[in-house]
Amino acid sequence: MRNGFIFILFLITLMALAAPTRKQLTLLKNDIVSVRKSIKTGKNLDKSEETVRRYLADTVYMQEQVRLQHLLCDVLKKAYEVGNEKMYLRQPTDTLCLLNTGKRMFLAYEKLDSLDSSVRKRNATYLMPYRTNIFMGGIYLLHHKAWQEAWQSFDIYLDCPRQPLFSGQNIDAYDHTARRVAFLSLVAAYRLDSLPLALKYADRAVLSRQSEKAYEILSEMSLIHRDTLNSYKYLSEGFKAHRKSHYLFTNLLEYLRGRERYAEALDLCNAELATDSLNADFLLGKHIILYDLQRYDEAITWGDKAIAVSDSLPTAYYNIGTIYYQRAQSALKKQGKPYRQRLREAQKFFRRLLPYMERYRHLAPSDAPRWKPALYDAYLNLNMGKEFREISK
Repeated sequence: MRNGFIFILFLITLMALAAPTRKQLTLLKNDIVSVRKSIKTGKNLDKSEETVRRYLADTVYMQEQVRLQHLLCDVLKKAYEVGNEKMYLRQPTDTLCLLNTGKRMFLAYEKLDSLDSSVRKRNATYLMPYRTNIFMGGIYLLHHKAWQEAWQSFDIYLDCPRQPLFSGQNIDAYDHTARRVAFLSLVAAYRLDSLPLALKYADRAVLSRQSEKAYEILSEMSLIHRDTLNSYKYLSEGFKAHRKSHYLFTNLLEYLRGRERYAEALDLCNAELATDSLNADFLLGKHIILYDLQRYDEAITWGDKAIAVSDSLPTAYYNIGTIYYQRAQSALKKQGKPYRQRLREAQKFFRRLLPYMERYRHLAPSDAPRWKPALYDAYLNLNMGKEFREISK
């Protein structure tokens, strides 16, 4: 009982300490009069906003929160309307300032609604025509590479249906722009390299007309940030939705290879080849997995099939050339056979590797550490003097 009395006494004391003095109340009253005059004239609104926010941030005025929040909304409403009128009349207008005012206005009204919902319908009805401006402002900011500000604009637009303030507006029933805005928010998040921001509206972004690109961005960001769960989710879901995507297929295959899930990777290739047997990505993918599994004869077969479809696949040329190079080296090192016999067998493999490794050299001239040793040994053992001298330089 005694402890309860002490606690109540503490609360009373705390409230007394937090209550504004008469001087502070007088100052507040005078400032409110000044702010209302500013609203009426449409002048010095930025200073008025600063004044109201200062009072809102001061815990001494906690009991005035509702009144002050109403006042802040009135200031921002007037500032936004003044800016809009200037733009409509083609008068000099700070576009960025107007866009930021619009964002602050929406956030201020949402805050007000959490304190006083008695005027919810009126406030929501007022704001709804300006919601599109928030979205269009985000596009403007995106074009001007203001990534953070752009994302905030898209966030405010997309968050409206979740806000109690707009609960009576039935936004989701007629908003056909939300998916596009979600994709644009993803673009802004990508520029900011923020995976949490990218994921916030990801489920809507992948349903947009830019679905394939959305999946690419989400999978790329997840891979970069080592978010294993989401990287696999967006690669696999994305590829199911866009089976012709080179990016999604190759990165999904690399994801599985990186975790040595070769059986799953091979099943993926086989399933896709069953529907499109002439797809170079699928053919190359199967070749690569067979090469990883050291099933070299099959790897050569499927590599040749891939090359037959597209003659610009460096990996297939290099892998097949490497297989023949390894076989040539093994032939030369065989014990129990005369050197000439070993050389003849090795030369057979060196001749086979030539077209592959030379083509790889043509496709990747700067990658000499990979093609030079094989071609050097091939030219040497095949007595190709001119080619040997050229590569020896």
